[in-house]
Amino acid sequence: MEHKGTVYFFTGLSGAGKTTVGSLFYQRLKNTKPNAVYLDGDEIRVAFGEDVGYTNDERLRWAGRIFRVCRLLSDQCIDVVCCSIAMFDTVRRWNREHIPNYKEIYIRVKKETLIQRNQKGLYTGGRNVVGVDLPFDEPQSPDLVLQNDGERTPLELVEEIEGALYPNIVEHPIDNTDYWNLYYQNKLCPTSPSPFARYVSTLVEPGRTLAELGCGNGRDALYFASLGLDVVAMDLSEAAISMLRQQPVPHARFVCGDFVSHTLHQPESYDYAYSRFTIHAINQKQERMLLGSMARALKPGGKFFIEVRSVHDPLYGKGEALERNAFFYDNHYRRFLVLDELTEALRQAGFRIEYAREQTGFAPYGNDDPPVIRVVAVKN
Repeated sequence: MEHKGTVYFFTGLSGAGKTTVGSLFYQRLKNTKPNAVYLDGDEIRVAFGEDVGYTNDERLRWAGRIFRVCRLLSDQCIDVVCCSIAMFDTVRRWNREHIPNYKEIYIRVKKETLIQRNQKGLYTGGRNVVGVDLPFDEPQSPDLVLQNDGERTPLELVEEIEGALYPNIVEHPIDNTDYWNLYYQNKLCPTSPSPFARYVSTLVEPGRTLAELGCGNGRDALYFASLGLDVVAMDLSEAAISMLRQQPVPHARFVCGDFVSHTLHQPESYDYAYSRFTIHAINQKQERMLLGSMARALKPGGKFFIEVRSVHDPLYGKGEALERNAFFYDNHYRRFLVLDELTEALRQAGFRIEYAREQTGFAPYGNDDPPVIRVVAVKN
């Protein structure tokens, strides 16, 4: 089947928040679909609708015009985010019949809440107002209904949309243990310290404690221990940890367990936390848990060093889509991150950003040199 773009239609009464939520959804979509287009019903009318009035027949004609534009763009493999009342269910039925990839999101709000907001002055003395003195055909079969009475932030609503639009969304923690056990048993990885570890070595002091979150074969943990850091390195792979324990190393302790929620993460127990290519191995819910856990486990002023795959990685989009920016490919799970979203999540968790950059040259391996995100965050 020929690929076409997706039309995301945000509908709801005036003041429901469809433009606020829809525009935020669009901003996040642009990170992975840079050619996506945003269409706001009010702005389009100003630009192209001066010949159309506000009678029911004219509103119907105008709505049909908007969605023919949406279909035209979609046919050219362009994703479209459109925010409009589109008060007639006949319009929405036309959309479903004529736009192959059509997603309808209904932003619903109680009437008393709309009156309190009254952002455009429509609900106090206005005439010809949809939902007041003009009928509004409530959507009969939207893909998602969101109640937006102010109890949740726009970001929380957008994240619910992103999750709901992926039928295979990951609800449970990701477990790549079998894959990594086989990987490390076959010793398929380098043993010299990574470029990221060498970079971090210029930012740490001997005698401090460092927790490595997902140490793999220990290449970086052993390097940090050799510099005089007291290292606690954890990984879910029993094969990797078993090999590392065969020859005890001063200043290094290797623990088999989940680095997201390990009991070793006691309040203010680490000076540094180090995560190289591991946050993209957990889902977004686990990421939030981890950032909160590190905000508690680091001492005041402690640093969190992160290197992770980006949505601009050539592997992005390969395999089975599981959730937003996450795919199952080559027998294991990868989730690709957006730099601005990661830094904002760190700020929300209680960090300030000391360094943040995305570029090639950070993690070359053989002939591969993908764009990689590198962040240094400091606990407030």
